[in-house]
Amino acid sequence: MSTPTTTVSLHVDPACPWAWLTSRWLDEVTRVRPVRVVTRLFDLAEINRERDQKDEGMQRSHSAGERALRVLVLVEREHGEPAMARAYTEIGEAWHERGEPLGEVATLRGAVQAAGLDPSLADRALDDESTYDELLAQHRTACEVDCFGVPTLQIEGSAPIFGPVVDRRITGEEAGELWDRVEWLIRRGFFFELKRTRDHRADVGRYRVQTAA
Repeated sequence: MSTPTTTVSLHVDPACPWAWLTSRWLDEVTRVRPVRVVTRLFDLAEINRERDQKDEGMQRSHSAGERALRVLVLVEREHGEPAMARAYTEIGEAWHERGEPLGEVATLRGAVQAAGLDPSLADRALDDESTYDELLAQHRTACEVDCFGVPTLQIEGSAPIFGPVVDRRITGEEAGELWDRVEWLIRRGFFFELKRTRDHRADVGRYRVQTAA
């Protein structure tokens, strides 16, 4: 008998390097475990709107992420969630790994094209105010089930869990072993939090370039 496939929803914002690494971990999990990942959107600019007024750097980062999110909204509207997940991956490779400016149209066009879609979709998404409205609607839906940040996971309708936050790409069977433990915890309603101090940056390309410079 074949093992049933488990569906996990992952909430992301393209601005967040931690969500990016969690998404790369789950992509590896699908290779070694019977898991299907559904990508969902969460707007860090919206949830941090008041706090970011005191931090211009985070405000710029979250605003750039919001522009990328609007592009992802239109990709999903016109081509479905799998295409949106591909576009998210290409945006992440461009921004987190190569350091291309997240909010710039050229970066978003390139990512959309790399995902196999018409690059002009990026321009149309940013010219269409309804993509912002739809993004906020998706964000509110996430908040209604107690999603408060990214990365956040849900397994087949479970209560959402923030994390896991990992600092590097986890591959192969190590990715599967982490999944085995995370799935066990998420499925237990009594589990809420497990955390340690985060004392260094995510291991992504743009930070490695900054450190080398």
